[in-house]
Amino acid sequence: MRVLFGSDYPMITPDRWLKDFAALPIRDDVRPLILKENAARLLGLRAR
Repeated sequence: MRVLFGSDYPMITPDRWLKDFAALPIRDDVRPLILKENAARLLGLRAR
């Protein structure tokens, strides 16, 4: 399964979203996949 970050802005601010995301029981190595790397791969963007 792959998960991508999605925003509910302006209903939920980025600060609030990231705070709630940090509290989830997700492995540290999976967090960057959700926040960036899966979307970059899906869109064909190169990692920098």
